[in-house]
Amino acid sequence: MPETPVKTGATVNLGRVEGDLSVGRNATIKAESGREVEVTGRAYFEGPVTIDCDLRCASMRVEGRGFGPGGDVVVNGDLTVRETADIDASARVSGTIRAAILDVGGHLTSGPLITKRLRVGGHLKANGKLEAEEVDVGGHMTISDEVVITNLRVGGHAKVGGGSISGEIRVRGHFSTTKKLAFGHLQVFGNMVLPAESHGDSLSAMGRVEIVGDSSCKGLDVTGAVKVRGDLTTERVEVKGTLEVTNTFRSSKLQVWGAAMVKGALECETLAVGGKIEAEGVIASDRVDIVGEARTRRGLKSRVVVVGKGSKVMGPIIADSVEVGSEADLGSVWGLPWWRSTFGRMTTVEDVHGKEVRIQAQSKARRVFGETVVMEEGSMADEVFYTKEVKLPRRFFIAKKPVKTARLPSPPSE
Repeated sequence: MPETPVKTGATVNLGRVEGDLSVGRNATIKAESGREVEVTGRAYFEGPVTIDCDLRCASMRVEGRGFGPGGDVVVNGDLTVRETADIDASARVSGTIRAAILDVGGHLTSGPLITKRLRVGGHLKANGKLEAEEVDVGGHMTISDEVVITNLRVGGHAKVGGGSISGEIRVRGHFSTTKKLAFGHLQVFGNMVLPAESHGDSLSAMGRVEIVGDSSCKGLDVTGAVKVRGDLTTERVEVKGTLEVTNTFRSSKLQVWGAAMVKGALECETLAVGGKIEAEGVIASDRVDIVGEARTRRGLKSRVVVVGKGSKVMGPIIADSVEVGSEADLGSVWGLPWWRSTFGRMTTVEDVHGKEVRIQAQSKARRVFGETVVMEEGSMADEVFYTKEVKLPRRFFIAKKPVKTARLPSPPSE
């Protein structure tokens, strides 16, 4: 295949180049006519180069010999490479880049980017859209417009203009998107900001997560702080830190190791709290385990409610089965079971409504309404109402004599 040479430091006007193009260091390439230079074969650049036009070629190789000023590749136009563009330098492209594979050793600044695989050793900044199957950026990444990416890995911070990242996303720094994002498995080791209507499979973060508006995802795992300014719908949530939702929160499984505040209703299947939770009302279709403190206005409703030893529940409890003062162990976090931190304190609850209610030692209830009520040694209550049976130990305290009734009063409703 023929080769067209360009000497070091030369400025040349080119049109269509049959075969390969070989360019020395610090050369300038211009278009002979129009805005484009087309190379039918390989374009090779020995060092820094300025391409003052659009460039189209089969493949591209730049021996940059240094990143940054003096070692840059500058393209004042579009860059189209049918196969691989291997740039061992920093690159600045004012127009659109299209390449099957784009590998930039230093920083990359460009317009829109369309490629199958993109690797940038330094920072990436694109003024436009980014479409790629695989993106790997060593430094920070900023994309002004929407992205369509399968898998994304970023060593620093990342900011995109919305769109879709359907596969694995790993960002070592902070992550934000200015418009709604559809995501696969998003893992961020810093802070994260998502706008309204963002949704995905799973979200994992070690830092602060802010969701501005209604959002949904299948799994949410955060070590730090989560703040949702709207409704949140998930299948599974685990928060080690703080969770705040300004409206309604719906989840199949919610685990909180720290503090949670839901200003609206909380709806889930199972709820485990090691710390503190506050909500307008809690409806858990299967089970609730509280080790710490829970506060509701409309009540905590479930099939089974277990209040751990030393815990405190403010607001009514409504369940088929209620245990107050159990030695609950929600699992070890940071090496210590949560129930130990409350051991030795009095367990206190307010009104309890259930089919089977058990008040254990060092536990106190205000009023108990149950079909069967069991008061254990050292338990206390202000009043007890039952329809079937009450079991009393030798030592207990009930301010008024237990009352057997044909019908219990209806528990508080939503």
